[in-house]
Amino acid sequence: MTSSETALKIYKYLLSKGVTKEGACAIIANLQAESALIPNNLEDSYSVSFGMSDAQYTAAVDNGSYTNFVNDSAGYGLAQWTYYTRKRKLLEYAKLRGASIGNIDMQLEFLVKEFQEDFSSIWNQLLTSNNLYDLTSLLLNKWENPAVKNISVRY
Repeated sequence: MTSSETALKIYKYLLSKGVTKEGACAIIANLQAESALIPNNLEDSYSVSFGMSDAQYTAAVDNGSYTNFVNDSAGYGLAQWTYYTRKRKLLEYAKLRGASIGNIDMQLEFLVKEFQEDFSSIWNQLLTSNNLYDLTSLLLNKWENPAVKNISVRY
């Protein structure tokens, strides 16, 4: 799937969940900056240190031969989930669904679930706001919270 096809898939999915067009675009922009919209993306520096490609890491997590997914501090997936509590929930959700940790549909479902349960104030704004800049900034600072606050790239 191309990046454009992935963006369209994410956009349509988010609209189906009631997110405004601007909210969907703000999410996609943040995901693009984090993972280039690649659902099995392992943070580049960890690919090097682990000696594994995105596909190898994903397969090792899926088959249980790599057991440190939750605590390894490596960003993973569309949102580059990094923090151990968020990665634990992602892994548990993948197992519950019987899906690969790198499955885009599972990750999109998890993303919405995470917003609804753990970031409900952000979720409410994604459902109601039409201010693209404010939503992009909100996601950058309160949901992704990366070391580099690159709003210009995301907006």
